[in-house]
Amino acid sequence: MKKTTIVILSVTSAVVLLVLMGMMAYIIFLLTNNNPIQQNVNNGLGWMMNSGMMNSDVMGSGMMHESVESEHDYLIHMIAHHEEAVASANTLKANTQREEMKNFADDIIKTQSAEIEQMKSWLDTWYPNEDHSVDYQPMMRDLTGLKGDAVDQAFLQDMIFHHMDAVMMSQQLIVSGFAKHAEIIPFAETIRDNQRNEIFMMRRWLSEWF
Repeated sequence: MKKTTIVILSVTSAVVLLVLMGMMAYIIFLLTNNNPIQQNVNNGLGWMMNSGMMNSDVMGSGMMHESVESEHDYLIHMIAHHEEAVASANTLKANTQREEMKNFADDIIKTQSAEIEQMKSWLDTWYPNEDHSVDYQPMMRDLTGLKGDAVDQAFLQDMIFHHMDAVMMSQQLIVSGFAKHAEIIPFAETIRDNQRNEIFMMRRWLSEWF
């Protein structure tokens, strides 16, 4: 029994180490890649630290999710994560005056709604007998009642961190070895890359408009 426990602990430690190494490699990639978009990362991190966002109300217990523990765990958390983004985007669309923000809201609603349906389909097919409920802690503030610049600024501030969470969860799934089905890897890569690029776009808008 003791030997079995030691083996299990060793395997768990190896998986955690692999995930941490993968995340570190990805961060290094972001910081050293020659792509012009990637070169904004250092400025972006500095901006978030200096803008006061780290002390805002959105930095609660739900600011960043716990580590992804399995393929199933990734799917149920990402579905809830996407559903919050779609709901927030619908509120934004109804209250913003900027065409850029209306178009961005439309993109989020369309893209993430389709991804939600895909993930739900996979859950039904791959994990029909597992519990799909999730204890999701909201990351976005309530935008109800905000209009114009106020809703734009609040949405961008919150959605940057919201996207960061999706990027981190997706990258963790990709490098962890938890994926049991080949098709989920390019799916997670698409979420990671698209939302990473949108983070830079949102940061630029915040800098230009506010």
